[in-house]
Amino acid sequence: MISRNAGQTRLKMKFIIILCGLVSIQAGVIKEDNCSGVIIEGVYYEKENETLREGNDRLYYANETLREDIDRPYLLVVDNSTNNLYFSYNIKENDDEFKSARLNLNTKEFNNIEGVTNGFAQTVDQATHEIYIGGSDGIYKYDYGQNKAELIGERGSNIWTLYFKDVLYYSLFPHQFLYVMEDGQSKRFVDLEDTKVDHFIIDNEDDIFFSNYTGLFSQKKGTKNAVLYAESPVLRSLATDKFGNAYACLQDGIYAVEKTTTSLKKVVEVNDAFGLAFDNDNNIVYSDASRIIRLKIYKDKTC
Repeated sequence: MISRNAGQTRLKMKFIIILCGLVSIQAGVIKEDNCSGVIIEGVYYEKENETLREGNDRLYYANETLREDIDRPYLLVVDNSTNNLYFSYNIKENDDEFKSARLNLNTKEFNNIEGVTNGFAQTVDQATHEIYIGGSDGIYKYDYGQNKAELIGERGSNIWTLYFKDVLYYSLFPHQFLYVMEDGQSKRFVDLEDTKVDHFIIDNEDDIFFSNYTGLFSQKKGTKNAVLYAESPVLRSLATDKFGNAYACLQDGIYAVEKTTTSLKKVVEVNDAFGLAFDNDNNIVYSDASRIIRLKIYKDKTC
């Protein structure tokens, strides 16, 4: 079991790691008269307001604010069946106590998720739409219809990260080694059995992307041959879009993973970004230190 002091230490460490740091979004200006938005990875995105920076021709776009005045929204994930966004945030201004919450992206209805101690990590099985939440005393399965959370594993353990694709992947604090849980049984994930993991995803080609304090890496699932993408980045989140393409959320913005060049390409600049997800229309949803924002696709433009 984790002692109260150990739990507090874990929360302090989380605060230090995620607090390494008004959202400003920069992208290429579209010159056509009928196209005043931004293009990201070949997709046209709608703007709501625009401000011309004095002295040059770059436009800044303020997009749909889904929630504000919330402290460090983190580890965002969307259930595509309900378009509910699940995330954690800090609930004490002068202390580090986290809580998981949900935000309906259609109605903007917000609810805290009760029954999880220091809810921090969350993930969704998109096939069954089951929600898993990691707290300071184990892994919970959350029933959205009943609004109840049930402890299902790792009782008394501090859960650091959660990810679901075919099976549930998770790591424990402070060791941060990755495990898989299948049919109620847990074992070390052999592909990364000797590697500490902060963030972890698997893309549509079964390429694993993971980060730790040394960098952002990728390797083909079923192998142990890792390739470095970025050395020691201030990385806050990894996510895949609806098509399984990998993205990284760094402190200074959102990046698309460029596998052909083993690099990252900045697609949205954000001041002090914290989290990233994609809604069920594949809109970008991201957070900064105090807000959750959606960058909406403009479906009627062909720029």
